[in-house]
Amino acid sequence: MMEVNHSKIKETNRKKIIKLLLEKDEITKLDISRSLDISITTVSTNITELKEEGIVEDVRPMESTGGRKAMAIKLKENCSYALGIALTPKHVKLLLINVKNKEIEKIKVRHNNDGIDHIVNLVKENISDILKNHNIDEKQLLGIGISVPGTVDSDNGIIKRCYLLNVNNVNLKEQFEYLNVPIYIENEANLSAYYEYLNKKDLVDNLLYVSITDGLGLGIIINGNIYKGSSNCAGEMGHMKIKIGGKLCKCGAKGCFEAYTSKNALIDAYNESGNSINEIEEFEDLYNINDENIKKVLTEYIDILGAGISNLTMLFDPKIIVIGGEINNILINEIDNLKNIIYKDNLFLDESICKVEITKFKESYLLGAARFVIEEFLRIK
Repeated sequence: MMEVNHSKIKETNRKKIIKLLLEKDEITKLDISRSLDISITTVSTNITELKEEGIVEDVRPMESTGGRKAMAIKLKENCSYALGIALTPKHVKLLLINVKNKEIEKIKVRHNNDGIDHIVNLVKENISDILKNHNIDEKQLLGIGISVPGTVDSDNGIIKRCYLLNVNNVNLKEQFEYLNVPIYIENEANLSAYYEYLNKKDLVDNLLYVSITDGLGLGIIINGNIYKGSSNCAGEMGHMKIKIGGKLCKCGAKGCFEAYTSKNALIDAYNESGNSINEIEEFEDLYNINDENIKKVLTEYIDILGAGISNLTMLFDPKIIVIGGEINNILINEIDNLKNIIYKDNLFLDESICKVEITKFKESYLLGAARFVIEEFLRIK
């Protein structure tokens, strides 16, 4: 006879109740019992505990046709928090949200990319500041999600390789264990894909996210889960070779897709004609005034990017492809041209089934890092 794990059942019921409270503005204990098919006694016990912990509160007596009025309860939105952190080649970014996904504060701090120790210390300082700014006790923190632009061993919290930060085989998770909260380390494109999926999961369960930043990454969602491959390296589309002996990539190899389609590749292509710009914002300004050289560079860029994305559709047959990153302001105006390249001569792609769109979110990876914490907290294991 299988032994009943009472602590597991209790944890499952608690998470189900909290999840329902997150979905409802207010609800009675009886409605919770009916919605979740949990006994009213179990619901009452859980609600009492949650009140004592400062997680739920009474709102108002509900209207009644007779007898004692039921009390409506709700989750205190600032009872718990999640912290998302993004490490990029030029900045560290922090996003604090409450358990209802409401943004509390966002911080962006520039760094010189002169070593992971310096970056980690910068993050630690800002974690302390952001918690202090809002009088948040570490016990209220559900966890920390960290976005990394490289390959990671998410099970052990290790950055395996991140040439954009000059890091190899560093245990990032242990650097933050002093906080005594769950720490999640994940690839930047994976978190972007995950956040897009959470906002589309009623419509799709297979999704690709093409991330165009200092590098080029791919987040893959299959059957509602992040696909990582056998060694956590799935999605490194930026290092597929598209030209033997081609342009030198930052990874050290030649002819990588990223060397032609990253944000920096777009800037470099423009500068090859004798120009000198350093930031994508400068490229955007020239694009907005219809600079002829910009148009020429962008046409070639879209041809290459579109061909690569078209190849992805034949590999994964996704329901939707979302393109995001740091050139969205340009691509949103070029989406029709990009779609033409993606769909052109692709005999296996049905435009009515596979949609291509530019993300509507800014910094999906940072949003995904914070949201991942909450979803893991609610996940029934």
